[in-house]
Amino acid sequence: MMNNYSELDSLSVETPRRKAPLPFIALAIGMISSYIPDLLPGGIGDNISYLGWIIPLLGCGWVVLKKPFSITFPLGLWFLWAVWVVFYMSFATAEHALQRSVMLLTPLVVGAGFSTLDVDEELIETFRLWLNRFFWVFFAVATFGTRLAGLLDELYGFAAATITASMLAVWYAVGYTTGERHALRRWAFLVLVPVLAVTRTGMVAVALTLPLTLAPLAIKKRLLVLVLLLAGGSVVFQLDRVQNKMFYSGSGTVSDAVTGMTDLFSGNTQGSSGDFATSGRQAMSDELLAHMDEAYWFGHGANTTEAVTMAIGGLTHPHNDWLRVRYEYGMFGLLIFALSMLAQMRHAQRRASLAPAGSSIFFYAGAGAFIPMAIFMFSDNVMLYAAWFGNLQFAMLGLGYAALRSMQPDGLQDDAL
Repeated sequence: MMNNYSELDSLSVETPRRKAPLPFIALAIGMISSYIPDLLPGGIGDNISYLGWIIPLLGCGWVVLKKPFSITFPLGLWFLWAVWVVFYMSFATAEHALQRSVMLLTPLVVGAGFSTLDVDEELIETFRLWLNRFFWVFFAVATFGTRLAGLLDELYGFAAATITASMLAVWYAVGYTTGERHALRRWAFLVLVPVLAVTRTGMVAVALTLPLTLAPLAIKKRLLVLVLLLAGGSVVFQLDRVQNKMFYSGSGTVSDAVTGMTDLFSGNTQGSSGDFATSGRQAMSDELLAHMDEAYWFGHGANTTEAVTMAIGGLTHPHNDWLRVRYEYGMFGLLIFALSMLAQMRHAQRRASLAPAGSSIFFYAGAGAFIPMAIFMFSDNVMLYAAWFGNLQFAMLGLGYAALRSMQPDGLQDDAL
């Protein structure tokens, strides 16, 4: 198979000379800002973590306002979801509802902003170069955060950054399918991050990014990777750190773990999973599910889950985005979001076959990221971790649509459907 990046290899030895556009700078500052709190001692960087989502929002929002007719991102696919969120935000009475609603829509603004750019080979190489540099920043944070330097005896969640690891893993998984140098080794390191951090859902979500990549990859290779992952997973499951995180008693079987996860996600409080460690998720899920039917179709309102989770566990999030969306926005809202996500995946995957050489990775990675996202949504708050996941994902999608317009001979005009 021809390496899609062969035309760009000559650029990789030189620093791109083109000045980075505003969306690039805003996204980079936002992503770095998200990781500073993990690098600084004593939590002194926590008061700047909000910059992780607000700077990309402002930077890309400014570009959107200046160049509204240059937007090629298919916002129409997300129109109903955006209207649903804005409508609920307008009538919200819950605390922090405005901020949470804006954060939900920030990735759409980022995608639209990136889709206005004039993309050429040099800009593609700039993005690849910046992302590779960010990988090393992430490596430093992950090394510090997971206590690689002889401190692995302590459990450390590092959950939010594990979500970023899945986004980067999707990117390098696609890079591997095209023969990109070092992609497989970087993907392998990212697979280890949730193992070292002992984030259970993260282990599954990150590991599956390669065998489930949307990029062309032979079935034999996918199966081989799955076999290796299963073998490695069997060893990891028996580690004391994993057993202690998985079960209250510190010991259990794979069957016990599967039963525990099934009971947690289904809301079954009478199951045989009493020893399965839920980190407080079971109590929050039980309470939310108990009141679900009170507003089954239209939900309880924006950010109404926070009052429930604060009362039960002192947490601001329910650690289950599927449950959050259903509780706050109702079954209608959940269906709108899920269908929008599926439509975006299909739309991007179809456009990948039309993308100029070197730019299809943006579509495959952006669309493929919805797979680990959907997995994380069962046990985490990935939708509101815009700075850790959504902004980067939609930036990739936006660049893909921008490349279709900029690099096609006839300037292909994309549409929302």
